[in-house]
Amino acid sequence: MVFIKSLKNQVWTLPLDIRDLIPSDHICYLVESFVDEMDFSEFETRYDGSGHPAYHPCIMCKILIQSMLDRVRSSRAIARNVRENIVYMYLAENLQPDFRTISDFRKENEELITAMFKNTVKAAKDLGVIGLEQLSVDGSKVKASASRKSAVMKNVLEVIEEYVKNELKKGIEIDKVEDEHFGKCRGYDQLNESEKHKVRAVAVKYIKQVNKDESSDRNGKIENTIKKALNEFEKDSIDNVSLTDQESRFMINKKGTIELAYNTQITVDHKLGIIVANDVCQDRNDTYQLKPQIEMVEKNCGLLKVGTKICADTGYYSGNNVHYLIDKKLDPYIPEQEVTKTITENFEDLRFDISTFEYDEENDEFICPEKQSLKFLYEGYEKERKRKYRLYKGTECKKCKFSKNCTKRKDGIRHLKIAEFSKERKQLAEKMKTEEAKEIYRQRQQVVEPAIGNYKENLRFREFLTRGIKSVRNEFNLVCTAVNLKKIWIYSNKNEIIRKRNGINGTFHFKKKIVDRIKFNRAKKFQFHNR
Repeated sequence: MVFIKSLKNQVWTLPLDIRDLIPSDHICYLVESFVDEMDFSEFETRYDGSGHPAYHPCIMCKILIQSMLDRVRSSRAIARNVRENIVYMYLAENLQPDFRTISDFRKENEELITAMFKNTVKAAKDLGVIGLEQLSVDGSKVKASASRKSAVMKNVLEVIEEYVKNELKKGIEIDKVEDEHFGKCRGYDQLNESEKHKVRAVAVKYIKQVNKDESSDRNGKIENTIKKALNEFEKDSIDNVSLTDQESRFMINKKGTIELAYNTQITVDHKLGIIVANDVCQDRNDTYQLKPQIEMVEKNCGLLKVGTKICADTGYYSGNNVHYLIDKKLDPYIPEQEVTKTITENFEDLRFDISTFEYDEENDEFICPEKQSLKFLYEGYEKERKRKYRLYKGTECKKCKFSKNCTKRKDGIRHLKIAEFSKERKQLAEKMKTEEAKEIYRQRQQVVEPAIGNYKENLRFREFLTRGIKSVRNEFNLVCTAVNLKKIWIYSNKNEIIRKRNGINGTFHFKKKIVDRIKFNRAKKFQFHNR
């Protein structure tokens, strides 16, 4: 058999331009063009003056986005790619930031990373691939970087706090004794022979002690961790808190298991599937996340048009949400949560469901199926559900022969607890019964759920690597930035193929823009580095 001849010992002649080694249709060119158009003037002002030169944020943003696209999220793996992978070498412009620099940049630049995501939305809007006629909102649990074993109860945490305080006091006393004998030295091994002879008897006792400064730092960190954990108990009504990631919460995932996680939220436009808003929260359910998502959409894209369709699943259903959307003149499509009814042998139970009671707006009372009235009693507030309600009480229930079927109360008098904005809820419920509304709602399954599946399966984003709500938001913004850029890249390639097939000369305008950006003045760009 004849094999292809090896060129192992041949001297390599590398091209003068590294771009000759990268395919011309590689997505890294889009990443470069996209980041180059961002405004970094704030950073240039911040780092202006004396001090050690910093890596330009433009370079850091490029390698972070490309790493998300390549499903590489570890800062050490990214640093290795910058040294070994030609695409990352090109984007990093032959610089080699280490893993700590990459990790710190990702944690500490919340505003810049948020701006990157917003710019993908702006780019998609400029291309005309965002319609803002129909939006879908959905949430998904993503595992936190913490183990269940790291979670403790409040009373246990208080005991640990007391113990650490006592140990800290002991450490301070020991430090004073050491200072008397060792002076400025950190330990016995740093003393010269004459000093060792003088204090040998005392020094032997402390040879095995941990370095004074390190011990102090460690105790301080433990004390700080406990304080943060106790603050979480005060902030939220929770039974356990993780000492590894105090801001994570126990949530039930899709598999039905309970784990420490965060609740990620996205809003997707139906035209091309671009994510127009995203967030990470600590809520175990989605009820209170609809309003923040709509506000973020309007912040990123401008005010929504009257009649914009908003689709969300039952997790977002509440009177407050329905009222909010209707008040903004938006068109909600949110199915009501199904209430499980216990059907007994007596069929009459179904007749007295709350939906069968008619409301008399003029007299502010409800009429039951037996034509008896329920008068308004008082207005209250449910803390758990964060909503107001009105309570109505029956007047002639004791005389009714169906009172046992109507209520389980011992006094036999029916009470109705009517949540706020019941009128809007009823209107939405009637609308959702129509075939047109059902068809519109079904479309969300083809838009927002695939978007979640995309970043979880294709980008392998099933667990956060960073800790704390601020850091995980940065991480999720990078994921959504990568998702949007990939959508734009696929769209631009498809359009270019269609143009060529139809015999239209010229390059698709977005691709041309990328090529133009590659040729821009690098001397001006690196003025920041060579100051």
